[in-house]
Amino acid sequence: MKTGLYVLQGVDPAQVAAAPFDVKVVEIYDDNGRLFGSEQVRQMGGGPGGALLLGYFSIGEAENYRSYWSTIPKSAIGPVDPNWPGNYEVKYWTDEWKSVAKTEIDKMLAAGYDGAYFDVVDEFQLPWAERNAPGGDAAGAMKILIQDLSAYAKAKVPTFKIWVNGGEELLTDRRYLASIDGLFKENLFYDSDGSARRSTAATRTSLDYLKLAQTAGKDVIAIEYVSGAAAIADVQAKADAAGMGSYIARLDLKGVSLDGVRPGQVMHDDGLAQQPLAPSAPPATDPGADPNPVDGTSDDKPLAGIGGRFIAVLNGRAILRRSGGDAVTAAGIVGSGPPANQAAPDPAAVLLSVPEPPVPDGSSTGSTAPDAGDRIIGDARTDGLLAQPDGAALIRALQGAGMEADLTLLTGEDVFGMG
Repeated sequence: MKTGLYVLQGVDPAQVAAAPFDVKVVEIYDDNGRLFGSEQVRQMGGGPGGALLLGYFSIGEAENYRSYWSTIPKSAIGPVDPNWPGNYEVKYWTDEWKSVAKTEIDKMLAAGYDGAYFDVVDEFQLPWAERNAPGGDAAGAMKILIQDLSAYAKAKVPTFKIWVNGGEELLTDRRYLASIDGLFKENLFYDSDGSARRSTAATRTSLDYLKLAQTAGKDVIAIEYVSGAAAIADVQAKADAAGMGSYIARLDLKGVSLDGVRPGQVMHDDGLAQQPLAPSAPPATDPGADPNPVDGTSDDKPLAGIGGRFIAVLNGRAILRRSGGDAVTAAGIVGSGPPANQAAPDPAAVLLSVPEPPVPDGSSTGSTAPDAGDRIIGDARTDGLLAQPDGAALIRALQGAGMEADLTLLTGEDVFGMG
């Protein structure tokens, strides 16, 4: 279980650096509105080693004290948030807002943050968003935005992480789940000011959704605004029982709170040093490759930005080609059942798999056996391998295992932004 830190005011790089937490969410501007520089970001934990440092961005609300404020059309601005003066609901499904978000992500990438943290994801639940979202699907619009931003960031830096705050109801969508790397959940056990416990039913509903992320290998950290030894111990006991970390925050999120630090608590390495930071280079020649793609079409293309060539998805199977060797069927698409004459799963693919979890309403039990389809491979008729963010990671892992890939979708369409 990872521990977390959440600071939006009074960000002191030295204080953040010394804090014994694994995942650190910080405002990317100081209290005077200046961006933290790359050296300060590195000091706080940006880059391989140290904590996982995430830059803050409110994805569901526009803030009138930000430099981007003047770029947003007035028609895209909604009512003010009564709890946070200066914060306004925003039409987050518009191109203008997506452009704002990409600009903030670019600032994080340039400064060296390990990832981005999206706040106010649950804006989709509010009546104004539901009335104004295209087709009335405010939840769908939020999922699409986060999936698009995740793909945008990971195409530039594959190890860049995307964490979100709340909105756990969206986790039933496997494509959305695959696009994020972890979650904070505020007020899971106590109300917004920490004065009273949430109802058992409300907490259980949230926990059922959050379990989807945990089963898929995503970390979840509870953020609570309680005070006093008894309430802190209660939060920690409940978080422990739920298999998640916790952070005892201040209501104003000003400065590092050490109230919930346990004896012997230390910061753990973010693990980024073990992940490839650059794509593998494609081989100069491939004498063993079939001149035709494995599904018989002629749409075999290089994988832009990653090197090597695609994995094929054919009739619900992932087809892997070892350099100079024979094609190997890795596994079936989840939900479609194993394909006929399926060969043994290739270990390089199975290592990256995570079984898909059940959804809370019980309408789907998911697959209990790990396979290469889990979280990685979508239906070739609609998504294609690289429509899933983890597809790029699978490609790199296979290349590292001495494999190459031939890929064509059954539709012959390009994916992952290759026109």
